[in-house]
Amino acid sequence: MSILKNTQLLKNYDAIKTSFWFTPCLILFLTITSCLILLFIDLYAGLDTVHWLAFLYHADANITRSLLTTIASSVMTVVSITFSITIVALTTASSQFGPRLIRNFMEDKSTQMVLGVFISLFIYCLILVRMTDDFAEGHFLPGLTFAGAIAMTLCGILLLIYFIHHVSQNLQSDNIIDNVYSELQYSINQIFKQQKEEEYATSSDNNAMKKTDIERKLVSTMNKREAIPLKSPACGYIQTINYAHLTKVMKKLDGYLEVSVNPGDFVVNRMITMSCHTKPLSKEDEESLHNGFTLGPKRTPIEDPEFAAHQLIEIALRALSPGINDPYSAIACVDKLTAMICNLTQEHFPQGITCDKDGTERVSYKATSFQNLANIAYDQIRQYSQTCLAVQLRLLEGLIRVAEQASLPTHWSFVRHQKQMIEHSLKQQNLIDLDKKEVTNRLQALDEHLKKTVST
Repeated sequence: MSILKNTQLLKNYDAIKTSFWFTPCLILFLTITSCLILLFIDLYAGLDTVHWLAFLYHADANITRSLLTTIASSVMTVVSITFSITIVALTTASSQFGPRLIRNFMEDKSTQMVLGVFISLFIYCLILVRMTDDFAEGHFLPGLTFAGAIAMTLCGILLLIYFIHHVSQNLQSDNIIDNVYSELQYSINQIFKQQKEEEYATSSDNNAMKKTDIERKLVSTMNKREAIPLKSPACGYIQTINYAHLTKVMKKLDGYLEVSVNPGDFVVNRMITMSCHTKPLSKEDEESLHNGFTLGPKRTPIEDPEFAAHQLIEIALRALSPGINDPYSAIACVDKLTAMICNLTQEHFPQGITCDKDGTERVSYKATSFQNLANIAYDQIRQYSQTCLAVQLRLLEGLIRVAEQASLPTHWSFVRHQKQMIEHSLKQQNLIDLDKKEVTNRLQALDEHLKKTVST
């Protein structure tokens, strides 16, 4: 099974990329290795006899040693400043934009790389001072290794300037919203890709997935026996579901499985998560089926497309709160969510069925739907924006953009439902004539798009 399909590896990868320890430790390991290699070259390559490298090897040892210790102490000061800036950024993001955005800042590769380089430079200087027995007496001066320390120091200065610029940009609300939107699009694309691979990879003949509904019902009926409810042995959020693994287990048992929960759902002990239509299960078979679920203490975007959408929604709701009162950030969130919905109108959603290699249905699950994601994107913002006309107008404009690209009944159903809800909310408000005109223009534009669907 490939890494992309191994849900446990996906979970571990997500934990690693959102940590502050992996990338710095990797850079530290590479730096120590490079330092030892350069010391070995200095010891045995005889570069001190090369004329044009004489400036590296013919220097005062005490001054060189003092310079290295000065670099090491200065770097530790810079490291403390870097950590302080990082903590301030995390605190600001948590208080203003929501605690869920902390993972986005922790996932930032630039911050991880800067911390790793400064810590590695400190260790590099210590190793360079301590690993040479006759360094202080001047019997051996590792010029090439010392040149590496100087080069790393110059790079560190440039990285510090870049880091301050990077953090100042990342704390701007527009950039934060755009970064969350980019992660949202990436997560949705990866989830769709993975779910479609799960559906088709379990069947050697892709045409088996093109059966008619009647044929599917017949196959399901043949495989369905008395349903055996399977209850969750643990409590937590469902982070991943390995449908390929479940399909293999049901192929072995010659049965049919209905999964009643989705990634992102919270399950409690003894909650029914699956219904198995097969012969009585052994404890090993039940354990194998439960191993297809990965539980954790929090939601992750690994297989949960709603997670990143909720991040944008949370930013918008906080911006609309009386304490922050920032409608422009809320409008930016609405724009990004509208762009997401427009992209979803071009997607082919998974069917929620996986088959074995013979083309027999083995697992059915609640697949992600357009209406679910689209309504999640608009519902809470629409409810919280009843006192902010600017956001409501932008929601109507967003619906116009969606209507321009809508092509399926589910798309039009979403547009019609949200339009009715916003229109009902606007009727409850006392608007001046100019505002009423703005509202009327947008509602009329939406009505024109909806009339086209009726005529076609």
